[in-house]
Amino acid sequence: MRNLFKLLVIGVFALVSFAILLNKGIVSKFDSVSAQTTNTAPTPPANTNVPKTNSAANVSTGGKTIPDDFVLGQDSISEYGEVPFSHKTHAFSNYNPDGKSVTACVVCHHTDQPKSAMSPPLVTSTRDVVLTMAVFQASAEKVLSCRACHFQEGSVPDGKEMPTIVSKKDGSEESKEYNNELAYHINCNTCHDEAARLRPELKKKSGFATTKDCNICHKSD
Repeated sequence: MRNLFKLLVIGVFALVSFAILLNKGIVSKFDSVSAQTTNTAPTPPANTNVPKTNSAANVSTGGKTIPDDFVLGQDSISEYGEVPFSHKTHAFSNYNPDGKSVTACVVCHHTDQPKSAMSPPLVTSTRDVVLTMAVFQASAEKVLSCRACHFQEGSVPDGKEMPTIVSKKDGSEESKEYNNELAYHINCNTCHDEAARLRPELKKKSGFATTKDCNICHKSD
């Protein structure tokens, strides 16, 4: 009986000792894994030399520079001020009126396409192919600004002529100068008005303007 009691005590002592050793091993292993997880660098390592890709300047352009922003209407004699314009968003984001695709280059740079691809009132063509980013990358031909043809009122360079456009009013046709101001208004307003028609929620967006919202775009001093 006395021997049985000794065996029981020894057994309990052995079980307790084994449990203590097992617990220490688990804790030690857990701490080791935790330390490795905490001190290990990201895999793969973060590359701080990768250029940002959310800017038009970083889009592959064949080594050419495309400014992110422009100021439209500079030196205008109009009572309204200049208009800041983001080329980056208009050219590289889904800024088509439906909001689902990128606007084609020739929507604004309409001379950079074959004459066969044009519809009235467009008449001036400077390229044999439609301007795209791929064409821009490969070509040495300069993309014309709006002012190359649509001059400011009263500022037509010597040897140049202001283009004209025929408008219809009260059943009659009238020819008027297709100046810088009118060119911007026709191009910008037409697109913005169509976007507002397709997506009425845009009217609540800060900075969005339609034909009647002059002071949203024009920043007068």
